[in-house]
Amino acid sequence: MPPIPEVPVNPDSARRWAEHWIAAWNARDVEAVLALFADDCRFHSPKAATLTGRGMVSGKAALRDYWTRAVAAISQLHFELESAHWDGHGRTLLIRYLARLGGPAVIAAEVFDFAPEGRVLRGTALYGAPAD
Repeated sequence: MPPIPEVPVNPDSARRWAEHWIAAWNARDVEAVLALFADDCRFHSPKAATLTGRGMVSGKAALRDYWTRAVAAISQLHFELESAHWDGHGRTLLIRYLARLGGPAVIAAEVFDFAPEGRVLRGTALYGAPAD
């Protein structure tokens, strides 16, 4: 994986950060994804509840465990970036993408809130309707 991208500050850097995140997932490189997150991060996902029993994962170690288990359980994992939107005032990045996770593609989005040092402090995964 290329080095961690700069923290988003404008639409161009937001797109580069999102492209890095997509590439890390498509490579199934959990460590590269985790490098973008703060140690004390929180991550909300409806899919987390199926593996962990809770929809929120707290801390990088727990997130590593969840994502490692999730990636191992998915036969197909491919994300296709559609857009990245940066809110500089709120230090929030919204990524919209198509997700293929062993079935038909679905429209998905991730919302990331950045800590002052530039790592993701809070993340939320949202999965929607079939894309086709």
